[in-house]
Amino acid sequence: MSPANHAFVTGGTGLIGRAVVERLLRRGVNVTLMLRSGSEERRKDELDAFLTMAGGDNGALTLVSGDLSEPDLGLSESGMAALSEAGHCFHVAALYDIDADPEVIQKTNIDGTKHLLSALRKASFNGCLHHVSSIAVAGDYAETFTEAMFQEGQDLPHAYHRSKFESERLVRESELDYRIYRPSSVVGNSKTGAMDRIDGVYFSFGAIKKLAYALPGWVRLPVPRIRGRFNLVPVDYVADAMVHIALSDTDARVFHLVDPRPPPLVKMAALFMSAAGGPRLGPAISVAKLPGAKKTGALVSMLPSVQELRDAFLSDLGLPASGLGAMNVKIQFEDGNTQAALESSGISCPPLETYAKTLYRYYEDHLDLMKQRPARYRQALAGKVVLVTGSSRSIGLVVAKMAAEAGAKVLLVARDAARLEAVAEEIRASGGDAHAHAADLSSFEQVDALAEAVLAQHGGVDVLIHNAARSIRRPITASVDRFHDYERTMGLNYFAPVRLTLRLLPSLRERGGTISHVLTMGVLIPGPYFAAYLATKAALDAFGDSLMSELQHEGIHVSSVYLPLVKTDMMAPVEEYAGRRDLMTPERAATMVLDGVVDRRRRVMTSIGGLHAFSNRVMPATTSRILNLIQRTFPIGDTPSEFPLEKAFIANAIGGSPI
Repeated sequence: MSPANHAFVTGGTGLIGRAVVERLLRRGVNVTLMLRSGSEERRKDELDAFLTMAGGDNGALTLVSGDLSEPDLGLSESGMAALSEAGHCFHVAALYDIDADPEVIQKTNIDGTKHLLSALRKASFNGCLHHVSSIAVAGDYAETFTEAMFQEGQDLPHAYHRSKFESERLVRESELDYRIYRPSSVVGNSKTGAMDRIDGVYFSFGAIKKLAYALPGWVRLPVPRIRGRFNLVPVDYVADAMVHIALSDTDARVFHLVDPRPPPLVKMAALFMSAAGGPRLGPAISVAKLPGAKKTGALVSMLPSVQELRDAFLSDLGLPASGLGAMNVKIQFEDGNTQAALESSGISCPPLETYAKTLYRYYEDHLDLMKQRPARYRQALAGKVVLVTGSSRSIGLVVAKMAAEAGAKVLLVARDAARLEAVAEEIRASGGDAHAHAADLSSFEQVDALAEAVLAQHGGVDVLIHNAARSIRRPITASVDRFHDYERTMGLNYFAPVRLTLRLLPSLRERGGTISHVLTMGVLIPGPYFAAYLATKAALDAFGDSLMSELQHEGIHVSSVYLPLVKTDMMAPVEEYAGRRDLMTPERAATMVLDGVVDRRRRVMTSIGGLHAFSNRVMPATTSRILNLIQRTFPIGDTPSEFPLEKAFIANAIGGSPI
């Protein structure tokens, strides 16, 4: 086997590594792929794809066991022999997660490079080491960073910056023949969008999706003027360029794999917002020009309270707080060596506007957390104690089953003891852990007894889901002699969950627990006929707001879930709803509840719910008038409709009454 036609690869099953191995095999290069012991099964799909590709006119594939954390990579004699015979060593393996523990980043990126270099020396490696570094070596450098630059006095504010700088320094000082590749922030394939994780710019896609749901595309959204660029580069360009350069004859040592003309940060955000169908961004507002803004902003940002507020805001948007410290939007990168090496190859970095939609579509279809509920639920709920009230039927039943499937110990609460025990048996038969606690929550004595039993038998709860409720659909004018309806509804829907929360609050505080209030979209836009019911849910919503504002710093989280009309037993008696075609299923409602719990979302609502909330805040008088017109269109009882044509049109459109 010719050394020039043999490559040893670390990290070949990662995003960049997979693309590099595929291109090496297609160019007839025989590849020895280093894998950690025991990872063959976990990486079966990637390895099967490689094995299908290998052979024939393509290169051959050989697997060896090795580990970056081991001295000399822990290579066997055959592994050392493969390394000795290779003409190229591609060191792609690294930890690219900016949120990872700094100690883990150092062990993987710095110590791993040390162990590789030691193995290369031990194997008397005489080929070329191709080291995948990063533009992170530039740290906070604020001007143009060239491929000839390395130690320029820049600060390295993040552990990831430091690890890439130190690992590159080790390669430079190794006395080996090397080439260093510094990609910018690597995103998915520009043609397919394929990506293996949420990282970098992908963290912003959740926030973009929220804005796209909340605001239509014709809205123009003012944004602060931000000068700078965030350099993105698709993985297919990185791999194409690396393999071409590696197998070419060039005297250059360092290559920037970057977008040579990255769009400004605001334009980049606008491209992804457009891909999501969200509002247009602009005009840009220059906050820095306000008198004293720059100095005041710098001082205020140092306050601990402001830092907590910033972290909470970023959490709402789904962005990692630590990621901001790793961003440098002021720097620009020169890639002359890369352009010279790729001349006449046909390989070039595509402009972001040609593939932004492709990246976002792949995120929506494959990476969006909403597409990965079972794994997310298990990660957040396995081993946790989850109490669900009203769990003998409908929404509460589905929530309890989903939580049990995720590995939680589920405490079932409802009045019907026989029905509740049947549900518990069903969950246990499916391998779940469920315990029935029959209680009439309209009785304060039974609420207290329930809390005592839960604390005594289970030690406390991690998640408390207030789902049990009663509803009354009756005009206020028909309730003048029925004040007891308001008392009973308030007792079960408000006083019971508040009392149970107070009894279990010490254990929730100790565990940093979550309280979920299953509310109604009517809280966002209160309408006719449900005054007794909506008042109780609004009160519980306000209680949750106060609780969160007092105890958020202790880790307590309150999730308020605003459900539309759900097809449950509670709505069954209302004949006007029987034909409704737009009802939410209990299963969809249950996912909204558990999304709020596992993602620690403060408010969970549909896009229509968000529109209602916006309408009621911006145009309260108009909103009330619209609801009044609907009430007069769909009166209760024998009262004739004031707008029969409108009634017929709406009823035909949705299959019944909207209120």
